Amino acid sequence: MRTTTYTWQQAVQDAIGESDTNQLGRKIQLAEIAIFERIDTFSATDSGEAIALFDALGKLRTLREHLGN
Repeated sequence: MRTTTYTWQQAVQDAIGESDTNQLGRKIQLAEIAIFERIDTFSATDSGEAIALFDALGKLRTLREHLGN
């Protein structure tokens, strides 16, 4: 089984994996931009990706709250 990895997924992983709090805010921002760009061009044929996109936004929101922004 082949799993497709989208650009936005890598950006989210980069943010989640960032340990430098000085860089974390920027990585969260880049991930959010990548997600919103994908939503803008999203095809409704993949509801699994839609769920993953909104789940990722929730994770980024939690990261941002822990960062204090």
